[in-house]
Amino acid sequence: MEKDDFDFEAVYNELAQKHSLPEFQKIAEDFDIEKIQDKESMFLVREIRRTINEKIAAYLHLFETLINPSSPPMFVFSIIRNMSETDKETIKKIYKALSRTQIEIMKLDTIYNEKEEAKFINEAFIIWQEFKPTIMKLIENLETNFETDDISKKRSYFG
Repeated sequence: MEKDDFDFEAVYNELAQKHSLPEFQKIAEDFDIEKIQDKESMFLVREIRRTINEKIAAYLHLFETLINPSSPPMFVFSIIRNMSETDKETIKKIYKALSRTQIEIMKLDTIYNEKEEAKFINEAFIIWQEFKPTIMKLIENLETNFETDDISKKRSYFG
């Protein structure tokens, strides 16, 4: 099949039917899977899982920086300084859940198994749906904390 003849969404829909995967539009909205449509791969489910992992890893890194700041960007300190205990506990809860997905990803990277890859996609999608509203609220709180922190009034090297 030539690259121009490849219908990514149609192939995904076949895999979705075979493995009860989430609807294409929904998973594309959350994980940008359409960006892999130009990738030639015999293992499309694995590529979708890797794309999902990119987003999960980015959030995992953000939450890890908030939990254990080690040379983070300066703005992170003002966010952490104003973060509520509730937000800190929420971050730890999400971090733990996302960390579990990373362990599962390591297993999947070791030995390919289409069925297990599809199972991971389903589980990651469900986890994301569960945490998405919480993450959005958390980020709104972080934004508010950042906006209300007046760095210019605090002592600094340049002040």
